[in-house]
Amino acid sequence: MIVLPSIFRRHALITLLNLFGLTAGIAGFLMVSLYVAGELTVDRGFTGVDRLYRVGTRLSVGGNDIVLGATTPLLVEPLAQDFPEVEAVTRASEEDVDLQDGDRVLTTPLLWADANLLRVLDYPLARGDSATALARPDGLVVTPDLARTLFGDADPMGRTVQVAGGQMLTVTGVLKPLAETHLKFTGIAADSGRGDKNWAHMAAEQWSHIGETAVYVRLRPGASAGAVAARLPDFVRRRAVLSQLPDDVRQGFMTLRLDPVPAIHLHIKTFNQSKPGGDVGTVGLLSAAALLILGVAIANYTNLATAQAIHRAREVGIRKLAGARRWQLVALFTGESVALAIAGTLAALAVVEVLLPPFQALVGRPLGFSLLRDGGFLALVLATPLVVGVLGGLYPALVLSGYRPAEVLKGGAAPAAGRLRAVLVVAQFAISITLIIATVTVLRQVAHARTAALGFLPENLYVVSQLPHDARRAATMKTELAKLPGIQGAAFSSLVPADISQFMTQLTVPGDTHGATPGKAFMPEFSADPDFIATYGLDLKAGVALPPGWHAAMDGGRRYVWLTEAAARRLGYGHPIDAVGDRYTDEEDHAVEVAGVLGNVRFRTARDADEALMFSIGATGGFLTVRLAAGDPRPALAAINALVDRLYPEARRAPRGFADDRLEAQYRTEERQAKVFAIFSALAIVLANLGLFGLTALAAARRTKEIGIRRVVGARARDIAWLMVWQFARPVLLANLVAWPLAWWGLHRWLGQFTVRVDQGPGTYLAAGAAALAVALATVAIHVIRVTRAPAASALRYE
Repeated sequence: MIVLPSIFRRHALITLLNLFGLTAGIAGFLMVSLYVAGELTVDRGFTGVDRLYRVGTRLSVGGNDIVLGATTPLLVEPLAQDFPEVEAVTRASEEDVDLQDGDRVLTTPLLWADANLLRVLDYPLARGDSATALARPDGLVVTPDLARTLFGDADPMGRTVQVAGGQMLTVTGVLKPLAETHLKFTGIAADSGRGDKNWAHMAAEQWSHIGETAVYVRLRPGASAGAVAARLPDFVRRRAVLSQLPDDVRQGFMTLRLDPVPAIHLHIKTFNQSKPGGDVGTVGLLSAAALLILGVAIANYTNLATAQAIHRAREVGIRKLAGARRWQLVALFTGESVALAIAGTLAALAVVEVLLPPFQALVGRPLGFSLLRDGGFLALVLATPLVVGVLGGLYPALVLSGYRPAEVLKGGAAPAAGRLRAVLVVAQFAISITLIIATVTVLRQVAHARTAALGFLPENLYVVSQLPHDARRAATMKTELAKLPGIQGAAFSSLVPADISQFMTQLTVPGDTHGATPGKAFMPEFSADPDFIATYGLDLKAGVALPPGWHAAMDGGRRYVWLTEAAARRLGYGHPIDAVGDRYTDEEDHAVEVAGVLGNVRFRTARDADEALMFSIGATGGFLTVRLAAGDPRPALAAINALVDRLYPEARRAPRGFADDRLEAQYRTEERQAKVFAIFSALAIVLANLGLFGLTALAAARRTKEIGIRRVVGARARDIAWLMVWQFARPVLLANLVAWPLAWWGLHRWLGQFTVRVDQGPGTYLAAGAAALAVALATVAIHVIRVTRAPAASALRYE
């Protein structure tokens, strides 16, 4: 138990305000430190981690660059042969796999891997030998959770499980509980277990077939990653077999790079990223917000301590007359500050323990005091009270120790450090106002980005994913769906909202078109059936939805397509109507005719510009989209799911959900940022007003006799109220002038990443300033009411 110095007990209100402020500020700081520590330690536990790299790929097609974290599995042997700097190379491919144990089927993420994966990415094993666990062609290494799910409390070693419709796998190892990693899996299986789909069956010319395979290299000690990366372009030119690509595409089609494994989680963003990684922007914003809150708490302490200094002036005078040196007084008063900061830190640790679960849910990652075992974080916890105590207490200590004994013992005025307090109050409220503006703007932007300029109607669209391409079953599905109540339309396509797929087609544009630029052109191409436009509510700008003569059985002849307006502009058309009826040829010399031009659609995020898209009119696709009627969707959903399960039994576990939920998922990072800003804004305002409450209390106490005199000579209550309100309203008004340009600059940069964004109108800024001012005035009003209601006679007797 910590016994606070007697000065804290004598000034209980100010001590409680200081303690609460320091506890809140330190608690916020420590929670964010746990988050940042967790983010910065992802993938840093591997042996020789500073020499580990993932080989990334950039594909350039027709001016479109696609950045991938995967690459061709055919790299392994050529890399080992051509680069003596490479000590080891291995592969891993993520896939959701159905594991069958008797009648039970479990869908779980697995890594298909080379036999040496656990010697390169050395995830620790609790059971088994990392050198041999994946050497068996049926080897399977499982996490403890998967082992319990599959086998209960039985010993998993040597047990077997079958890949649904495939081979048997044998458990050859059990992993220790995993630290967070960029790879998401519950088990690692030998690639041979995939049968005909494994890497050994890939043809030599399949260099451009890049799926989900990641290739990792570990360089030898002392080898230069920069030197290796510099030789990769020549390596691709010599080794890449791209004979299946047109001659004019091969040059510059593929470039390789080395991504440091520890940087993948926060710094490497790729097109085919199936699982969200960390966000360095969120880490930075959280860190800045936590430091600002801690700064507000420290400023509060400094403010209150300097304002309270006059009450300790007589104590300082007596101590100096008794022989105390100035450095001794500085040490005494700074020590009191550190003692209070220690108490605040202990209280903050208790607060963190209570608030950690909801904070984990907010930031979307597991956290815990297990990170205290890390020496760096433990040192941070121990250093926090010292740093906070010294920063908050040193200046007040210097002010107090500078009093002249003769003056203060005779009742002379003591230095008040008023300018510093004014600056700190302005800084506190500037931080609060900035955070309020940021919170409101981020929330407005997320809401705006979800709905603005989508080009389709996202409400009541139900999407079923990962369906096999089967024209006969697709036709049956649409016929059966048309019979169900509550369904307004259905369409198959290869692109739906929030899908990251990308398929490129090369077109040859002849010279006799109505304005298109002749020559070769590359266009993202997706399939869609004739009901796609009606189901999604797309705007047909020109042409027809279904050209005369089209039928579902068309194969190998003329293809009909829809272009978006952005695609028509890319081809050179000035007006949508000019493109209708024009014909091109694709890379297989099939005729391609434009049936119509659609308004632009945005299926991906508001960060992306209007996409140039071409939809080939077909009979099927990997996605089924159903438009539901308004009202209770549950009966229709049950009927749709039952029909999908009956016609596509192999897709019983296919992802299903509403289009607006898919769109919303793209903005989870921004939503988290807005919630974090909202929490820290509220905390900053509370702390700033706690400090203002304390300052007002001290100011009212110092001016008690003055107020009594004013009232005796005829001053009205509102005159006295205005006197005190104006004293504390000025720094809040000045804080707006500081906060507004800072908020505008930061938000202007943040909004710049979006192609569709809200305007930074004056309303948000004025409202935030008014809210801060209103709360501040309400805080001051508490003391104003108290002092104006007190009898004037008692005020005149106040000492």
